Amino acid sequence: MKTTKKIALATAAALAIVGISASAHAAPLAVTVAGSANTTTSAAPATVAVPSSNVIDSGHSVALAATADTNTVVTFTASGSVKLVSALNTTPAPVTTASGASSASVTSQGSAVTEYAYTTSTSVGSVTITNGSYSTIVYIQGTAGAASNVAVSVPASSAVNTAPTISVSATDVFGNAVGGETVTVTLIGATFSDLTLTKSLVTSTSANVLADNTLTLGSKSATLAAVSAGSVTVVATDTSIGSAVTGLPAPIKSVAASFNVSDLNASIATLQAQVSSLNNSVASLTAQLNAANSALAAEKAAHASDSATAATALNTEKALHNADVTNDKAVLASVNKSYLALIAKYNALAKRFRQPQVTK
Repeated sequence: MKTTKKIALATAAALAIVGISASAHAAPLAVTVAGSANTTTSAAPATVAVPSSNVIDSGHSVALAATADTNTVVTFTASGSVKLVSALNTTPAPVTTASGASSASVTSQGSAVTEYAYTTSTSVGSVTITNGSYSTIVYIQGTAGAASNVAVSVPASSAVNTAPTISVSATDVFGNAVGGETVTVTLIGATFSDLTLTKSLVTSTSANVLADNTLTLGSKSATLAAVSAGSVTVVATDTSIGSAVTGLPAPIKSVAASFNVSDLNASIATLQAQVSSLNNSVASLTAQLNAANSALAAEKAAHASDSATAATALNTEKALHNADVTNDKAVLASVNKSYLALIAKYNALAKRFRQPQVTK
């Protein structure tokens, strides 16, 4: 009986230990975003200013705190333009955009482990936080910084008496569109539709785009007056752009672009004249070719006639030669016959008078 009780107590104790162990390592992963429970989605991400000053501090990062079981590894994996740092900037230990990593792994010591996420893009990125079989995604989106670059877009070319459109745009140091930025535009070789040479254009904001979906965030278009033949240069300047930030690309405060204006009617007339000249050249060459063909045909005919005459003369000459040969043969045969008769007569007399005879 005592043995049975001991076995039962040991079994119960073992089951209790297993149960405690299982519950200790089965706690779900708890993640907070800047101190609040993670409720971010791709449509409603956590937002944070991009680090235009190239300093990763609390104003340009999102604290991601993950609570997991002791001695388990928590992995942070960033995607898109999101990067991770394990500590924020301090004077003794600067933290910049060059410090960011795409992933980090931290072993939990029973308290929350924290990584800081930042982004250089206004597109939505994410950080996936994993502990064993548990996984949570935090969505993060940047808000553009101050304008650092200005750009201008012009047509590839234009025609006389048309009213071309140009546009300017502003972006922050990371290339994100910046709305509400005033860009001064000056024209050389043309005027705006109101006949001014210089105009201030304000780039479209998110509210402008929401009200008019034909607009583009961070850009502004303007129409020129009818242009004349020649070249048009567009100079865009943003005097509000600040100085360069160490470690980031130098700002572009002013930019220029040009396009040519051509007189299509004059170009068409020129092309038509060229076509007419080519047609005349073709006609002249055709006439020369026809004349050459006629001369060749005449030469061939004359050569054929000469050949026929020569063949006739040759045939006549051959006939005369054959006739001469036949006559010569007849004369030779007659002479030979007379010669043989003379020898026979001589031999008859030689025999009679006992003289030597002549052989044939």
